[in-house]
Amino acid sequence: MGLMNQPFFRSVVLTFAIAFSGPAIGQAQETSAQASLSVQGRPTVYKSVVALRGKCFNESRVIVIATEKPLTAKQYEQVVKANAEETQTLEGYVSYIKASFKEDGTLRYLVGDGGGAVFSKKNEASQTILQGKATVTGDHVKGEVTLNEPGEYSKVAKIVFDLPILTQAPAAK
Repeated sequence: MGLMNQPFFRSVVLTFAIAFSGPAIGQAQETSAQASLSVQGRPTVYKSVVALRGKCFNESRVIVIATEKPLTAKQYEQVVKANAEETQTLEGYVSYIKASFKEDGTLRYLVGDGGGAVFSKKNEASQTILQGKATVTGDHVKGEVTLNEPGEYSKVAKIVFDLPILTQAPAAK
């Protein structure tokens, strides 16, 4: 009997070791994110993805916004002040994709302006082209959003993120 339990014991020890080292691993990956948008086959890769809190009317939203270059302080303020679920024109006509979530992680909208298209997609049970979910833990958000819209103006967008939620504009680099 003792020999049969040995592999089980090893896996428990291994699982415990991984779980125990988890927070250290998590901190190393704290700012991992990637985002892309393809409109009619023309790809745009966004190198900067940040998370912040905004509002839709009086409801709090967690916003994940992807841009080609880091947001300036003024653009950050524009995102915070705008309705979290609407498309917007950022200073300098910046191309972006923006996902807004309720505090419970439910995806509400994916909006964007890039690749020659301005779009706004609401996440509704009746549609299947937009999928996404986030886990909001204090001032941290992790999740994924995908849009796969076929047709004449086909759009494919993807944002994968594991980010701290910023409370002020990121420092200029």
